[in-house]
Amino acid sequence: MSQTNAIEVAVLGGGQMGAHVIRHLADSPLVSAITVFDRSPEQLEQWKQRSDVKTADSLKRILGDPRIKLVFIAASNDAHKDLTIAALEAGKSVMCEKPMATNLADAQAMVDAAERTNGFLQVGFELRYSHLYTTVKDWIERGLLGTVLNTHCFYCSSAWGRHDLWRASSKASGGMFGEKLSHYVDLTRWWIGDEVEEVYAVCAPNVISYYQVHDNFHCTYRFKKGAVSHLTFMMAPAATFKGDPLQNAVSQQAGDGHELRYMVYGEKGAAETHVFPRTIKRWEFGEDPYGQTSAWVQTETWNPEEDFAYFHNTHDQALDIVRRVVEGEPPKTSPRDALESMRLCFAAEISAAENRPVRLSELAHAPASVGK
Repeated sequence: MSQTNAIEVAVLGGGQMGAHVIRHLADSPLVSAITVFDRSPEQLEQWKQRSDVKTADSLKRILGDPRIKLVFIAASNDAHKDLTIAALEAGKSVMCEKPMATNLADAQAMVDAAERTNGFLQVGFELRYSHLYTTVKDWIERGLLGTVLNTHCFYCSSAWGRHDLWRASSKASGGMFGEKLSHYVDLTRWWIGDEVEEVYAVCAPNVISYYQVHDNFHCTYRFKKGAVSHLTFMMAPAATFKGDPLQNAVSQQAGDGHELRYMVYGEKGAAETHVFPRTIKRWEFGEDPYGQTSAWVQTETWNPEEDFAYFHNTHDQALDIVRRVVEGEPPKTSPRDALESMRLCFAAEISAAENRPVRLSELAHAPASVGK
């Protein structure tokens, strides 16, 4: 596609995530200009010092600019709903970082706005672009694992260090599940391709005393066709990452308590994704006169410079969204598909708070098929 099709893009929120998005957009030949908006005058002033972006000191200027066709929302979670709806109603295509919103009603309102305006809305579930996880999806679709019956994710990370970080605020973030764990709920839905029927989650008391959100979760999802997924998450045991400039981030974190590992079991085989050892493996199941057999048949690995392409591919996601908007294609993940993953997050928070299983039928339901 020629550069004459290039569009102007705006990024709402110039913090850490917004900076990542801007770096990605700079690699797209389909982006002719980038405008940054942030509510913080200090943050905006820093962007004004750069020659590669434009800045706007009011949202109204961006929404009223006909040259801007697409906005990326990288603001705090509590701002997602209002920014998304305002942009859609202004005729802009929208990419909103996960989670959609801090409560289910707001997330539903975002979907309603996308459908009412016939607008483009994609939520940032970049694991659907990440090579580590798309490899498993490919194995499933090729029938190498058979019907997936069981998945387990074990995730252990260091704490967010600052006492005043908005992500640790229940009001601004909407909870740990939406802010951090929604990726891994969405991923399992995508792999299994079925709707969840019931959620049960429990949390131990927090280790991190100043958090307003849970720093741990043990959660089980039961799908309608019988599959079960379990997520174990703990934030605190891993060593705090200080960013040694002489080491790759993942290499520095490996072996110090950080863990992000998935086991996926099907009728015909199994897969393991393991971030810190940089491996993905596949087994084939069989049967002989003695009994069940399992053969380790495939291993893939990657180099440190490929880390984020493998497990958090926000780069390819950003460029694909721009391409889809330019070419008039729908989102890779539909708004209702994203909403279904958010329902699972809110169900887990309710289950942990009320100490009981939560059936998805209890929550407002918007039927969604799981996209590819």
